Amino acid sequence: MKQSVTVAAVMAFGLAWGGFSGIAHAMTKDLQWVRPRVGQRGTTVEVVLQGMYLSDPRELLFHKPGIRAVAIEPLPKLPHPIGLAHGGRVEEQVKAVLEIAPDCEPGEHPFRLRTARGLSMLASFHVTPFPVVAESTAPNDTIATAQLVATNVTVSATVDTDVYKVPVSPGQRLSVAVDCVRIADVHYGDAEFDLALRILDEAGRELAANDDNALHVQDPLVSLKVPEGMSGGHLFVEVRQSIHKPSDIPYCVHIGTFQRPLAVYPAGGQVGESLRVTFLGDPLGEFNETLPLPRLPEAAWPGTLTWFGDGPSPLELRCVPFGNVLEDPAAEATGVPHLPIALNGIIEQPGDTDTFRLTVKRGDRYRVRVFASALGFPVDPAIRIRPIGGDGRPGPAEVEADDSDARMTDRDLFGHGFRSGGGLKDVLDPSVIWEPKADGDYLLDIRDTSGAGGPASVYRVEIESPPNAIHPFLASRSFDWVEGSRATSLAVPQGNRWTVLLTLPKGQGSAFNGAFDLIANGLPEGVRLVAPRVPGNAGVWPVQLVADANARPAAHLVTFQAKSTDPQVKITGGCQQAVPFVNHSGGDAWRTLRVDRFMMAVTEPSPISIDLVPPTASLVRGGELFIPVKLSRQPGFNEPVEFQVDFAPAGVGLPPKELIAANQTEAVLRIAADRNAPLGKGPLYVMATTLDGHDYLGSGRVRVSSELIEIDVAEPFVELASEPTSVRRGGRAKIAFSVTPKSPFEGEAEVKLLGLPKGVSLVGPLPRIRKETTQIAFEVEATDDALLGPVAGLECELIVKAAGQEIRQRAGKGTLRIDPRL
Repeated sequence: MKQSVTVAAVMAFGLAWGGFSGIAHAMTKDLQWVRPRVGQRGTTVEVVLQGMYLSDPRELLFHKPGIRAVAIEPLPKLPHPIGLAHGGRVEEQVKAVLEIAPDCEPGEHPFRLRTARGLSMLASFHVTPFPVVAESTAPNDTIATAQLVATNVTVSATVDTDVYKVPVSPGQRLSVAVDCVRIADVHYGDAEFDLALRILDEAGRELAANDDNALHVQDPLVSLKVPEGMSGGHLFVEVRQSIHKPSDIPYCVHIGTFQRPLAVYPAGGQVGESLRVTFLGDPLGEFNETLPLPRLPEAAWPGTLTWFGDGPSPLELRCVPFGNVLEDPAAEATGVPHLPIALNGIIEQPGDTDTFRLTVKRGDRYRVRVFASALGFPVDPAIRIRPIGGDGRPGPAEVEADDSDARMTDRDLFGHGFRSGGGLKDVLDPSVIWEPKADGDYLLDIRDTSGAGGPASVYRVEIESPPNAIHPFLASRSFDWVEGSRATSLAVPQGNRWTVLLTLPKGQGSAFNGAFDLIANGLPEGVRLVAPRVPGNAGVWPVQLVADANARPAAHLVTFQAKSTDPQVKITGGCQQAVPFVNHSGGDAWRTLRVDRFMMAVTEPSPISIDLVPPTASLVRGGELFIPVKLSRQPGFNEPVEFQVDFAPAGVGLPPKELIAANQTEAVLRIAADRNAPLGKGPLYVMATTLDGHDYLGSGRVRVSSELIEIDVAEPFVELASEPTSVRRGGRAKIAFSVTPKSPFEGEAEVKLLGLPKGVSLVGPLPRIRKETTQIAFEVEATDDALLGPVAGLECELIVKAAGQEIRQRAGKGTLRIDPRL
């Protein structure tokens, strides 16, 4: 049976929340808040989205299946807009009716809002398997005033000290999990999101407590067996801040009898096979299940399988294309039959070290990657790899690594930093590239650096040859990693273009350095990808989406994939985009919403389009090139338009943004190449934008791209060299330059001398250079106003007309000494 949450209640809560949001937590985002934050699967929920530039809402698209918006409409603007950091304000509201499927996966579901003009920043909604009940409006901060709730419910509440009275029976499991950091949707935040949890009996005695944990990090969880002989029939759940800091922050607490194991062993298996596992750490004891591992396509290896049981949050297992070896507790060293393989074990006692023996060849190359903390298990792992000598004893370690050596990029994770590593469990697990120095047997040791151990201290070490991997990453280019449509959106107006820069980091240990192509998967009909071939050394590269005029407005999920130009080379790797929440200045966040597909949308036609006239001549080193810019305006749009180069070949400077004035349709783009710019061809484009909306982030603005044009960086026309020259006040002298041809040109080039000081001027006509010229000279005259002494920084500017274009090149360095009159 479907249940509904009314929008009146949502708006009331949303507006109450909005009163809090003017404080420093509120970083400018166009989709600032989603209220409520959670809904039960199998129900219909009305939510309110609050933010800015949300007018003309058309569609909500989720990144994962299970939720769809069946209705969407604008609501009246807030009567009192709420100011945000960095120049934004919340005033617009949208109501959406979400239909949550009965089999929808619990947890976080990222989405974006498509409006007539663009795509919002990333937001999310959370799903619970349980009915959602609201926190009581009456005080509930003591056992005497505790709010009575049933078991297997999710309470939606606001941070304070709250106590809930729960009916229980002796011997029953009581599991409680708090979500606060994990449902936060503010950009900036601090300790006010860090909650603590206690379970009390009717006398107020503490039966269990938790603040932080390996599985949910800052969000507490407790699972206990209700004591036998307990009187009263109720226990009390207390939720409070770890450090009291009054704030109207939403949280939810799941209270029920659901299973809450803390680890699973083994923590993964081979794709397409059945895996017998043991769940550990549940208060009613361990239990076994057989899990069918999905037959993932090769492009999706390795993958992750989530197990929820009957609870609101999962355990994760690895799903890889190779098998397992399980620790043999009775053996001094567990034998490893072959590689690649995954080593699995449990640090069962404090101070334990587990050892595996494997055989390798010198020159082999392996990625040794640990999974323990990354999966939420209570292990802080360290590994050591040692060769076994001829005497049977282990030799000096070739590899020693622990959490101090772990970096995000070593685990093929890219994006902003995490506060002291605490927001990303993965950075506690080492991952190394190992090249054995000898043939033979080696020992791999693994231990917990804290000296801890226990029945749930599960680890997994995957050893395989490092794949050639490239991970297309859509990176924020804004302060503190706030997402901005200016840099990361993929909203293409009908009949227009949109270009975005993809960051292209290589996976740990990848040996591939060749050229490759980018291909797009999931583009809708009427949209095509334009992406020049990527050179092997490129870390960032432009990709352009072009929408036909009749492409249907809609949002779609897409991926980009690297494909080698050599058919014998296979490149793996998946897309990534990371958006931080509960962030600090500098971009250190407690939590990150990470997605593996990008969302693009076709939007309604733009009032502008922009084109570049491709140059017919090369841009020489040390030279300048002038490119005509053509702006097309739709009838009735006469406002100023800004344009800026977002990408150019290496060594070509990016000029500052420029303005095309109201009613104007033409401009000139001036680009310049360094004297040591790499030779060769590369793409260049400009983005044009309307001036409404948010300047820095780009929200609310319409942006379009020019086509990608090719810039050819070539050798300079000539090289000029000069010997130091002197001139006396009141006298004349010639400054001569020798001319060495580099790139032939037809006709002649006019040459100017730049950098003359006050009191020194040119005399006579300017010299000209032809292809046969070997020397030029400038005659200068010094007056008594000229300062005595040497003057450095003289240089020449050549003006060459080639292929119908004017090209400027700077060359030569000269020095002039000014002497006194005789």
